[in-house]
Amino acid sequence: MRVSKFRDMMLERGVSAFSSWEKDLHKMVFDPRYLLLSPDQRKEVYDQFVKSRIKEEYKEKKTKLLKAKDQFKLLLEEAKITSKSTFKQFCVRYRGDHRFHAFSRKKEQEVIFKQYISSLKRRDKENRVRLSRMR
Repeated sequence: MRVSKFRDMMLERGVSAFSSWEKDLHKMVFDPRYLLLSPDQRKEVYDQFVKSRIKEEYKEKKTKLLKAKDQFKLLLEEAKITSKSTFKQFCVRYRGDHRFHAFSRKKEQEVIFKQYISSLKRRDKENRVRLSRMR
C-alpha cells in the first residue's frame, strides 16, 4: 500500500527514467507520501521504478514514432502527388500539415517519400502494360 502510493507520487511528480536519485529528489521531498517509506526503501523503490519506466518510455517512444510514420504515409497517400513530384515540392506544399511535422526525421521522410514515388512509378508502369495488352 505504501509502496504503491510512493510509486504513484513518482509518476505524478514526473520522475524521469533517465535521471538520478539526486536529481529527482527535489521533485519528491516536499510531497507527504515521500515519508511513507524508510530511506532505504525509498531508494530501492526508486531504483525499481526507474528500471520499469525505462522500458515503458522506450515502448511509448517507439509507438509514438510508428504512429507518426503511419500518419506521414497517410499524408503521402492523401497528397495529390504524381510519380514526377519531388520531395522539395512536397515539403513546400505540405509543411503546414501537422502530420508532416509529427515525423520530423527529414532523412527518413525523404526515404519514405522516394519509396512511395517508386511504388507510384511501378503502378503506372503496370497500368501502361495492362492498357497495351488490352489494345
